[in-house]
Amino acid sequence: MVGKVFISYRRDDSRYQARMIYTAFTQVIQREHVFMDIDSIPLGSDFRKILKGWVNECHILLALIGPGWVSAADPRTGQPRLANPGDFVRIEIAEALARNITVVPVLLDGAPMPDPQQLPDDLKELVYRHAEFVEYTRFDDDVARLIRKLQPAAPKAASSASVSTTTRDYRLDGRIKVDAAVVHGAPDGCFKPAAGRMEWFKDHPDGPEMVVVPAGSFTIGSPDSEPGRFDSEGPQRKIAIARVFAVGRHAVTRGSFAAFVNNTGYKTDGGAYVWSGSEWKLDPKASWRNPGYAQDDSHPVVCINWDDAKAYVKWLSEQTGKAYRLLTEAEREYVARADTTTPFWWGASITPKQANYDGNYVYGGGAKGEWRKSTMPVGSFEANPWGLYNVHGNVWEWCEDVWHDDLNGLPTDGSAWLQGADASRRVLRGGSWNYFPPYLRAAFRGRYPSDNRNNNIGFRVGRTLTP
Repeated sequence: MVGKVFISYRRDDSRYQARMIYTAFTQVIQREHVFMDIDSIPLGSDFRKILKGWVNECHILLALIGPGWVSAADPRTGQPRLANPGDFVRIEIAEALARNITVVPVLLDGAPMPDPQQLPDDLKELVYRHAEFVEYTRFDDDVARLIRKLQPAAPKAASSASVSTTTRDYRLDGRIKVDAAVVHGAPDGCFKPAAGRMEWFKDHPDGPEMVVVPAGSFTIGSPDSEPGRFDSEGPQRKIAIARVFAVGRHAVTRGSFAAFVNNTGYKTDGGAYVWSGSEWKLDPKASWRNPGYAQDDSHPVVCINWDDAKAYVKWLSEQTGKAYRLLTEAEREYVARADTTTPFWWGASITPKQANYDGNYVYGGGAKGEWRKSTMPVGSFEANPWGLYNVHGNVWEWCEDVWHDDLNGLPTDGSAWLQGADASRRVLRGGSWNYFPPYLRAAFRGRYPSDNRNNNIGFRVGRTLTP
C-alpha cells in the first residue's frame, strides 16, 4: 500500500487541485492516512510541532507547486513567504526532506520546477527530487498516473477510470450500479448512496461529476423559531423521496458550459446584470465568458438564465442517453441538508471560512470575515456529508419549479411544482457570493424571472436513475 500521505500546498495557489488530489487518494487509502488541511490544527497548539508531527507520521509528501508557489508574498511584509522560517509550506517540506522520506514535487498546470537559488537552504534539495506533472485539461488521468507510480499494486477498485458496459442502472446488494463513462472510487460502477465524498462518476468527459444520494424523507422549510426566517419558507411539509437519484457534486462549471457551447453553437446574447456593489446594472458586454470578475474553468458558470440551464441539460441528456435535468426545489433542499435539520448542514452559525458570501454580515453568532466579491472554484470549502460542495453560497442555483409565495400545495413526493403560478418566475436556491448569510440557509427560497442572466446565478444538475 501507499502508506500515509501528506499533501503540502498553498491555498492561494492550488487549493482546488489539493482538494481533488486529496479526494483521489482517499479512494485508495484510509481517509485518516491522508493529511492536508491546516484547519485541523487544534486552537492554541504550536502549529510547528503539529505540522512536523504529521510529516513524521507520513511515508510520502506531495509538494504541490502551482504557478504562484515561489512568488507568493506575505501581505504584511511583502517578503517572499518561503523566506519566512515559520511558513507552513516551508516547515512541511523541510521536515520531510530532513527525514529523507519520499518527497514528490507535483508541478501543476505548467508550473516550472523552481531554481535552487529561489529556495532557502533547507528546501534546495527539493529541486533534485523526481517530479510529476498534473494538468487541468487531463487532471483525472494525471492524478491516476501519480497514484499508480506510488502504489503499483493498487486494487482495481482504486482505478480512476472504470467503464461499465451494462445498459441500465440497477440495485446490487444495497448499492446502485450506474452506467458511467468514468467511475471514481466505486468498483464496477456500483455506488453506495450518500458516499459522495469517495464515490462519483461522469457520463461525459466534459460533464459534471455526479454522486448518488439516498431515498428518504425530510421536512422542507424552516420552523417559526429559525432566525432570519421568511414567510415563504412555510408551512413546513414532510417530503418523501422514494428513489435514489444522482446530483452534481457542485454547480456546473464554466469549463463544462463552454464545452456545451462549443459543441452546439448555443448563443447567450443580450448581456447580463452585474452587481456594482450597490445595485444591479445591465451590462450589454457581460456574459458567462465575461461576468465582471476573474474566473477560470474551475469556477461555476454564471450569467445563465433558466432557459440556458435547460438547454445544457437537454444537450447532456442527448450526448449521454441519460435522464439529466434540473433539480426540483424539494430535491435541492434535501441534498443541501443531507440528513441535517440546522440552518446550514454544519450547524446554526456561519463564517466566511465555511462559505462564499458577503462576510461583512453575521448570522447565528458567527464572525465577520472576507467578502471575496466574486465566485470561487467549485471545490472550495468542505463538502457536506453527501459529498456536495457549495450547497450554501457561491452561486444561486436554478430549480425546475415555478415560484409560489409559500409551501402550501408543494408536492410531497419531491417532484417539481409547476402548476398554479406564473411560469416566468423560477425558484433559486443556495445563496451567492454577494448575499447576506441568512439567504444561504438551507430553507431560504429565492426567485427570479426565468429570462434574466445575473453574475451570481448558475445551476446544478440532477440525473434520474432507473430502478
